[in-house]
Amino acid sequence: MTSTSTWGRWCAEHPRTIDLALTILVLLATWTAHRIALDGNETREVTVVGVVVTAIAAATIVFRRRYPFSALAVAVLLGVLMIALSAPPNAGTGSAAMVCLYYIASTSDRRRTFFAAASTVSSLMLVTIFLGVGNNLLQEALGLLAWLLMASFAGAEVRSRRAYLESVEARAVQAERMREDEARHRVVEERMRIARDLHDVVAHHIALVNLQVGVASHLIGKDPEKATTALRGVEETSKAALDEIRATVGVLRDAQDGDRSMKPAPGLSDLPALVDQFVSAGMEIDVRAVGSLRPLGPAVDLTAYRIIQEALVNASKHALPGAVTVSLSYEAEVLMLSVENAGTAVPSTSPPGYGLLGMKERAQAMGGEVSAGFRADGGFRVDAQLPLVSVSGGSEREES
Repeated sequence: MTSTSTWGRWCAEHPRTIDLALTILVLLATWTAHRIALDGNETREVTVVGVVVTAIAAATIVFRRRYPFSALAVAVLLGVLMIALSAPPNAGTGSAAMVCLYYIASTSDRRRTFFAAASTVSSLMLVTIFLGVGNNLLQEALGLLAWLLMASFAGAEVRSRRAYLESVEARAVQAERMREDEARHRVVEERMRIARDLHDVVAHHIALVNLQVGVASHLIGKDPEKATTALRGVEETSKAALDEIRATVGVLRDAQDGDRSMKPAPGLSDLPALVDQFVSAGMEIDVRAVGSLRPLGPAVDLTAYRIIQEALVNASKHALPGAVTVSLSYEAEVLMLSVENAGTAVPSTSPPGYGLLGMKERAQAMGGEVSAGFRADGGFRVDAQLPLVSVSGGSEREES
């Protein structure tokens, strides 16, 4: 198969060389046919008509690439002319017609190939029958027709083989492109996941540091002891942030290291500790739970925790002092979350971040949704709905 494809590429790259070789073969075939008698004993004379016909037939081979049907028509007319002159279609006309018909069959569709072959065969047959030529001439005409049909079948087979190889190559290219797209998609998803994780870690701790620094600066002259406590909280929060970043980077660098100790992913069981961190930094948070509390699957548990965490971070940055309410409602198939703060939100002069986008992406990955917006009294509310039945159809309660 490799040698065949190499030969095909060489022929495609050297069309003039192929045309020259075919022309020489036609001339040699014509000369041989004129020198050898049909029965092996009779010698044919070279005539002016034969020479002219041979030259024109050779020319059709050269022009067949640009004008394939015109070249075939000329070759057929030359054969008809020879039959009309009571001479057999010489090797020049026959070979030229075969080459032209083969080229058409190998490069055109089936309809065009059938039209070309049928026109050629019917033309030669009708002329031979109507002129009532002799037996020898009829035999040569029928022999030429057989060769023409074989040429058309061979060209059609080459065309089918070429189409098959092209389809195989196209499928291989498409499969490779799909693999590249899938790999690129996985890389993008992984980058988004890493970005969300880093954002959750960094934004949470930086928000706490910001609150604690604000408390310390406010109390530094009034209550140095409480200011010192707030600054100690800054130190602890900063250390925790560095530890989590280091752990996250370590997991990314050593994903194949099964012996690395990893801190369990947080969930709603860690919600009291999360709330205590914000409360110790000066926020007032009220947590309310409705429904039958029950353990969740790891994915929904982590998603719920991260959504509440990000909502509290946003409240610490943009909300005026006041109570922040965190509500959890355990329904039959859905976990409803809401985080809302009262009062008018502080206008933000910084460009919007990726917190809300990250919450929505996390919820959508679980088959849920997140909505956020201002309330009528100027406060801000984040609502999340997470299905307790995963998108794959398994119940989170069953998973846990």
